[in-house]
Amino acid sequence: METAQQLDTAAIIEEIKKRPRQNIKCERILLPTDGSGQAFKAVSEAIHLAAVTDAEVTLLMVVDYNKNVAAFEQVSLSGYVPAELKIAAYQFLAELMHVIPSEIRAHTRVEVGDPGEIILQVAEEEESDMIVMGTHGFGTFRSLLQGSVSSFVTQNAGCPVLLCKGMPDDWDDDEHYIAEK
Repeated sequence: METAQQLDTAAIIEEIKKRPRQNIKCERILLPTDGSGQAFKAVSEAIHLAAVTDAEVTLLMVVDYNKNVAAFEQVSLSGYVPAELKIAAYQFLAELMHVIPSEIRAHTRVEVGDPGEIILQVAEEEESDMIVMGTHGFGTFRSLLQGSVSSFVTQNAGCPVLLCKGMPDDWDDDEHYIAEK
């Protein structure tokens, strides 16, 4: 004998089956990266999504001077270190572009500021249909204590956000990402 819950579930499934098929539009994917293993997992997922949907990918790296350079260093070094951080970000993204197959349209972008805020700003400017990013997976409690860029973006983005947790399948023992073309 079927329970009321089983009948409700069956009715819901039948209703879903009757709905017209919908196409998901994804023309622009924003791929923020910080160079971590989780970010490389997001690169792998974004490449797959872009290949399936023919979307253009924006590789974004946000240089957070407050995180990387102490206030006294910013003043005493007259801005040279922040410039070097930005150059290093461009170099990293240039290397990462070699991982992306040539048939996928992609470009790079480096911005300066608070990562969460900048990711949202760029997503809006570029009219991104989706944000694909890595998450360190520290969990809710740790996020509450120290904040989390992925949590902030997920809660405030105007488009869907795909969070990728874990390392890519093709990560070798020496902790280097192996690009497959």
